[in-house]
Amino acid sequence: MTAGQRGRGLFYLALTLGYMAGIYGLSSLPGDIDPEDAGLYGIIAWTPPAVQNLLHLPLFGLLAWLWHRTLRDWIHPSRWRLLTAFLLTAGYGILDEWHQLYVPGRYASLTDMSLNVLGAGLVLYWVRRTDAIG
Repeated sequence: MTAGQRGRGLFYLALTLGYMAGIYGLSSLPGDIDPEDAGLYGIIAWTPPAVQNLLHLPLFGLLAWLWHRTLRDWIHPSRWRLLTAFLLTAGYGILDEWHQLYVPGRYASLTDMSLNVLGAGLVLYWVRRTDAIG
């Protein structure tokens, strides 16, 4: 691995871990948000639950893509990278739901967990079919 590849890999690792921290932050918001709250709280409170559920698909799809991109210079061949990206994303999606058991006003949902895993799987399937990342 060249110095450039190592630097690029570390950049994507930091980006991926930062994105995961953002997901953790969102899932740490309490469930009893007042719609009159300003900023992100208000947006979340006004977003219908069905839309919030569907947002799990792109949220975890992007995380899967980031993991796949992060691992590009470290794991070969591509099928192992796809599997690793899927397992990391699906595992995080499951742990994220478990974490919500301990957030006031929130709960773990098998539907959300399934959407997390499905979002990861759909994006990685697309990556595999289109060879979107070498």
